[in-house]
Amino acid sequence: MKSILIYFLLLLSTSVIAQKDYPTPPEDLIPEKLTMLPRQIDVMHFPKINDPIQIEDEYYWKHMTSILSKTSEITIIEYGAYIYYNDTWNLRQSYDLKDLDRSFGTKKQRMLQAQPYTWNNNWRVGPQLFGGWALWYFIGQTPAGQIVCGYEKIHTTSNLINLKK
Repeated sequence: MKSILIYFLLLLSTSVIAQKDYPTPPEDLIPEKLTMLPRQIDVMHFPKINDPIQIEDEYYWKHMTSILSKTSEITIIEYGAYIYYNDTWNLRQSYDLKDLDRSFGTKKQRMLQAQPYTWNNNWRVGPQLFGGWALWYFIGQTPAGQIVCGYEKIHTTSNLINLKK
C-alpha cells in the first residue's frame, strides 16, 4: 500500500509540472536589485518569442542574446537570469564572470562603447515542454565608477516546432 501511495504522489507531482505555462509578468515589474540603477546597457534577444524544437528526449529553445553600450565603455561586474513565477521575478542564476568572455566575446568582462557582443547559442534546454518568461540582466561599472545595468525579457513558449526531416 505504501508503494502505491508513493507511486501515486510521484505521478501526481509530474503531471502538475508537465506542460505548465507561466503567466506574463507585468510590463513595469523588474527585479528589485535593478530598480535604482540607470539602464545604460542595451540587451536584445532574438527571437523575443521563442518556440522550442525537440531533439531526442530534450527540448531546445534556441535564441541568441546581444549586449551593447552606446554611452561608454563598461566593465560587467555581475550578470545572470531571473525567471518569472509566483507573481515575481526569481533569480535563476548569476553566472561566473569568466563565462561572459567565453560566451559573449568580451575581454576581461569589458564592453567597448558601441561594440555589440553576442552569445549565439544562449539556449534554454530541458526535458519538459513548458512556456515561461526569463529576464537577463547585466550590471556594470563605467570608467567614472558609476554602476549601471541593462536587462531584457524573453518569452519561451510551449508551441513545439516540428522539424522536417
